[in-house]
Amino acid sequence: MELRAAFERLLDANAGDALMPALDGAGYLDALRELPLSEVEPLLRALGARAVDAPVAETMAVRAVAAPSRSLLAVMAAAEMAGIGERLLEMSLEHANTRRQFGKPIGGFQAIQQQLAVMAEQVVLTRIAAQSGCAHGLEPPLVEAAAAKSVASSAAPTITAIAHAVHGAIGIAREFPLHRFTARLHALRMSHGSESYWNRTLGKIRIEAEAENSLDFLRHV
Repeated sequence: MELRAAFERLLDANAGDALMPALDGAGYLDALRELPLSEVEPLLRALGARAVDAPVAETMAVRAVAAPSRSLLAVMAAAEMAGIGERLLEMSLEHANTRRQFGKPIGGFQAIQQQLAVMAEQVVLTRIAAQSGCAHGLEPPLVEAAAAKSVASSAAPTITAIAHAVHGAIGIAREFPLHRFTARLHALRMSHGSESYWNRTLGKIRIEAEAENSLDFLRHV
């Protein structure tokens, strides 16, 4: 937690062209040389929570592995997506609890509560999938990377749609920051393979596996 807190302070204190030199000077771009990916994962979520579009994760990967695999980059992208999802959920809950309609916060309406519950489910699912993928270090197995990125990319449309639905008209205003997070989430959704790419990869792995059925395949994985 202390590592992430210091990282977040640095992110908040630097913007634009100053960010990458600041991170480099503090040693964060070399984090994967010194720490396992599972410990760097919270930093990736912090990047997502701020919709940082600088190539921080990619630079970390390249400095740790000269030619990072698509699997590694996909898992790291999934972790960033988890951070964006957490931030979008936080923003949506805050708006639902403060925006009033018919004399009470809109979060009191069952329809909004249902949407937020679905959103929370997808956000947690994305975080778990990303953490599972990051648990295997700099060489995540193909099946783990496929599962992590497939889950994260598949969840992105639902998360962004509900965030905009809860925020209503204010959510599409240029001055309101919501679009920064939803646009970044969709960009990461497509990076290093969308859900379609990784679903096909998972399907191929399943077909080629010796397991007699999908349940046995999952148990083996």
